[in-house]
Amino acid sequence: MFRKGLLLVLLLTFALAVVACGGNDAADPAPAPAENGGQAPEEGATGGDANNDAAMTLYNANCMACHATDLGGGGNFPSLQNVGSKHDASEIAGIISNGRNGMPAFQGRLTEDEINVLSQWLAAKNKVNRI
Repeated sequence: MFRKGLLLVLLLTFALAVVACGGNDAADPAPAPAENGGQAPEEGATGGDANNDAAMTLYNANCMACHATDLGGGGNFPSLQNVGSKHDASEIAGIISNGRNGMPAFQGRLTEDEINVLSQWLAAKNKVNRI
């Protein structure tokens, strides 16, 4: 009886984890791990300020599971490699805070300062190509 209950709890936990990241119904396989030890990319790989350790730490802890180590996304998860060419920092902060298209809201999970650090770092990705 205890084993059945434990199995049920584990299955429910797994299901919640899949739902939180939006699932992955695409036929494409998940992106391969980066060759940089699972860290966010260095400057030049996708642009931006790679020296912002706080932003990289936040990305690795909160975003990497869905958006990949190289910010390339995959399946239902969009690439963030050039997100700065599409959205400014305030738009990115709004998306992080409120969620969008299956992405969970991080308001309440991250502080306003953490959201601002992360959104500024992501906005710098390919910022030079912004029109």
